[in-house]
Amino acid sequence: MKTKNKLGFIEGTVKRPNLKERDDPTKYNAWEMVNLMICYWIINLIDPKLHTSIDYVETVVVMWENLRKIYAVAKTPKIHQLKTDIVKCKHRGLDVVEFYSKLMGMWSELSNYIKISQCTCEKCKCGVGSKVMKMLKEEQTHQFLKGLTDETYTNIRS
Repeated sequence: MKTKNKLGFIEGTVKRPNLKERDDPTKYNAWEMVNLMICYWIINLIDPKLHTSIDYVETVVVMWENLRKIYAVAKTPKIHQLKTDIVKCKHRGLDVVEFYSKLMGMWSELSNYIKISQCTCEKCKCGVGSKVMKMLKEEQTHQFLKGLTDETYTNIRS
């Protein structure tokens, strides 16, 4: 259930007040102030070369949508790039902890793009979700071991 704040706006939204709400200057002024503040904040953060794509928009929602179109990376190429980076990631010169941490960062980013489905019916007794997660963890272990390049870790890899 969505809750309204003191000014009557639904939490988590940045919608322009409708015509009826515009009659109440408190709500409209609050919206206008927040909208402008976020717009200026975004303009000051992004590369000036991108300003032309958002200079004349009136709301932060439209501004954000324009920026999302510019910066959005297609899912499949990003997944491919991350998987390639994981395969190429080698231990060379890093502490084992640093190497593992680097891999964990890439695995974490990859998990943002690949969602593993879980049973939602609550009647599943086969445990397929936990089996898939176990396979994923085993694959990550293999990736880690493949990346160990130092001769010191030959016994561990085998």
